[in-house]
Amino acid sequence: MRQRRGKILQNADGWFRVREVEPGIWLLAEPGHVNSWLVVGDTQAALIDSGMGVRPIRPVVEAITNLPVLVVNTHSHFDHIGGNHEFEQILIHPDGVSLVAKDVPRGLLEEYVQYAEEMEQALPSYLEADRRFFFSLAPADEPRPFAIRSEDNNWRIPGTRASGVLSDGYVVDLGGRTLQVIATPGHSPDHVALLLKPDGVLFAGDAVSTGAVYVQWPESNLETFARSAERLAALSKDIHVVLVHHWLRYAAMPSFLSDVAEGTQELILGRANFRTNRDCSGAKVREAVFDEFSIYLPVTESPSEKVVQ
Repeated sequence: MRQRRGKILQNADGWFRVREVEPGIWLLAEPGHVNSWLVVGDTQAALIDSGMGVRPIRPVVEAITNLPVLVVNTHSHFDHIGGNHEFEQILIHPDGVSLVAKDVPRGLLEEYVQYAEEMEQALPSYLEADRRFFFSLAPADEPRPFAIRSEDNNWRIPGTRASGVLSDGYVVDLGGRTLQVIATPGHSPDHVALLLKPDGVLFAGDAVSTGAVYVQWPESNLETFARSAERLAALSKDIHVVLVHHWLRYAAMPSFLSDVAEGTQELILGRANFRTNRDCSGAKVREAVFDEFSIYLPVTESPSEKVVQ
């Protein structure tokens, strides 16, 4: 049975922000870093991504439901698989099976800790302005001090064995509601989005974001990403909300899918404005800037690009 509707839970160590956003759909946020989602059906529950792995996520899940839980990974990047090892049942796209089987490289985790510490340094001025003028964040939504420090970094994300695969069109039956797999490569080759039926909720993973969308990684591909964005935009009539996995705005209207698809096409046609930025690894990127999101791309020589400040 579905449990504890409409509640906000405080987990023991305060790292996760836990909120039921719709009946049986729980946000398990690591604010400022990544959002995982728990969907509770009548017979089992799905944990859509398992977070950073800096604090155990299973106790948070077990405080919400006592049903069997399977992990459904949107893709194999480290910030979405950090808690996989806490669970027995793990599903991922076939292209991600070999990737989650490997330990996450230490260097990548060390780079991310530096990024988190930079965020922490910037936070006081941001919160001061927010408290005075904007009131966009409740205290529980504020980024916490990062759970790992660079001077005492014992962060590890071990490899795990997938128990099943998420091919395009595959349906995960939770009892009374299902998750339909939609292959959405581009951010990574193994990326999937998930459509919850009959609720009409899209879990977009990193294919859609209310901030920067990462398409700068070596495994990313802009043209493939554009096709995936078009595919998701075509689903707008079938959904009433898009739930995303990064940044502090965790929900978007269905029309946002068309905004991302159209913006990506403008980028491909050379009609985007750019600025220089850095991603979570500290690497320099070209950022194509749109009204409500942006797209990170690798640094290349493109003298004709329009640069914004």
